[in-house]
Amino acid sequence: MSNWKRFLFASDVHGSEQDVKANKALFTFLGDYRPDIRVMGGDLFDFAALRKKASEEERRISIKEDFEAGREWFGQFKPGHMLEGNHDKRLRLLAEENRGPISDYGKVLQGTFLEDCRKLKCAWYPYDKRHGIARIGNLKCLHGYAHGIGAARKMAQIYGACIFGHGHAVQFSSIEGLEDRTARMAGCLCKLDLPYVEASLGSLMWRHGWIFGVVHDKTGNYMCWQAEEIEGKFIFPKDVNV
Repeated sequence: MSNWKRFLFASDVHGSEQDVKANKALFTFLGDYRPDIRVMGGDLFDFAALRKKASEEERRISIKEDFEAGREWFGQFKPGHMLEGNHDKRLRLLAEENRGPISDYGKVLQGTFLEDCRKLKCAWYPYDKRHGIARIGNLKCLHGYAHGIGAARKMAQIYGACIFGHGHAVQFSSIEGLEDRTARMAGCLCKLDLPYVEASLGSLMWRHGWIFGVVHDKTGNYMCWQAEEIEGKFIFPKDVNV
């Protein structure tokens, strides 16, 4: 058996705000690539209604619909690692607060999802700069704690070799060092024009995509490739005829 294991990192689905076409492409690729290791990089859910500064319109968005859409995606993807994202954390915070019946509802949903993780034997990591790290060989997988044009460089400075989501863009940065210090932002699988970013220039960087690669289970060495939507399609080497 080869010591090289295939992996796939997919992030930022955002529950009921997921992009149907991008996710169809992901699951088609997943069936072909058949990774040994699957990492969900966070923001499985959107939970706009739980945002601290949510508008009246956002507060009327169904939590249940969003939750079930994320759960359906999770059950199809079947990750071995689940990184909590900042949007996912909204549910956990609700469950931990003392807000009466709505907090009770939060506890039920959070418990249901953690049970989903348990059934899949999926390791769950909190949205935390120290503890929210899944390690695949020499590669760290995180939801991400930086965004904007310098996000990948910041993540490389802090975490070294890593892949992450959070910023919804496709970015790459490698900085000097005796050891590998390369960071990659994976893109997203949600709609590129979410309601709350309609006036955000930064969201023009957003791209659909995911990261896949191989990792050696003895040395920890790895190689990554970026899947990115170009002109409405995901193009891989096998599809290119030159």
